[in-house]
Amino acid sequence: MNASIYSVAIESTAGIARHYFISSDGTFENSIGWGTQGIQYQGKGAQLTVEEEQRACEYLQKFGKYNIHTNNCEMFAWYVITGRRYSGQIQEKVHTAIGAKIVSFVQPVLTAREMVNHQYEQAIVGKFNEDLEKAKLARLKSDQAMRDDFWKKRDANKD
Repeated sequence: MNASIYSVAIESTAGIARHYFISSDGTFENSIGWGTQGIQYQGKGAQLTVEEEQRACEYLQKFGKYNIHTNNCEMFAWYVITGRRYSGQIQEKVHTAIGAKIVSFVQPVLTAREMVNHQYEQAIVGKFNEDLEKAKLARLKSDQAMRDDFWKKRDANKD
């Protein structure tokens, strides 16, 4: 089954804006999209042709990081499928274009490199917290063993 462009209403915008994605089965659960964290794969993704896969892979380097007004999910989907960037939300609908422009000033975005660094940071923090919890547990066990030993020795001395 060929991949196609689909969209879903973004609830937080009261349905004014839509999120565009690429899917082979028409579901968001198995899709490829573009967002603030770069290319986003859901489930099994989508079955892309070699050319479509090439365009998806080159997208970030060619057009830069996500921006709701100038480099959004609709532009990504159209580029991957057709080789041309297009956004009806921005180019044809004045109210969504104005809203997207305003949001683009305050929207947090990570580049691919920033995302990788963020993932490394999260992994390091996760490992640190895991090691810290292990150390706390070992300390609690050690403290309990000392208390148990104290009471055993005290009870033995009573006899």
